[in-house]
Amino acid sequence: MTIPTLICCDIGAPSLSGTAAQTGQSVSMEAAGVDIWGNRDEFHFAHLPVSGDFDLSVRVEALEMADIYTKAGLMLRASLEPGAPHAMLLTFGDNRPRNKNNGALEFQSRLVAQGECAGIYPPQPLASEPAFPASFPNHWLRLTRHGDTLTGSFGTDGLVWRTFCTHTQAFPGTALLGLASTSHNEARTIRASFQNLTFSSGASA
Repeated sequence: MTIPTLICCDIGAPSLSGTAAQTGQSVSMEAAGVDIWGNRDEFHFAHLPVSGDFDLSVRVEALEMADIYTKAGLMLRASLEPGAPHAMLLTFGDNRPRNKNNGALEFQSRLVAQGECAGIYPPQPLASEPAFPASFPNHWLRLTRHGDTLTGSFGTDGLVWRTFCTHTQAFPGTALLGLASTSHNEARTIRASFQNLTFSSGASA
């Protein structure tokens, strides 16, 4: 595992600009934007170029909420265009009920440019207690790729992982991988704190 150096930028021209500061394995992000969903996105993205298999993990220490759908997580993206195809293992900041979810984790993807997004949710019907609950500050996310198969995993200690889902999606030879966050509230920014960021390329999923 290595510590990647990330490049930071806003996607989709949010009305409030975002920022990110990296110190080693720690990234502090401030983000606005209407959402990462639909056929275009507005968010802040801290990324690096990747090709081939990879393994990226991070501990989400804290996520400030400006909306019930404020989200942050690990994203693989085809380009910096607002409507680019992407796949994202995301977390919300709490366990409030949302659509088909009563926990913190979801997975979403956009298969074609400017296309609609689709979500992967916890097992249905939902159990009375969340299958993947918010566990901040020990809320770990992991995204791995082997070929065209992406695996999203969750943990509370960075050692033992539970698979949330697998997803098949082809990306360009060089894609963009990193940390993403949106406030889902164009009038407010939120802060997301990421710790223990590690990355390896050529990793087995």
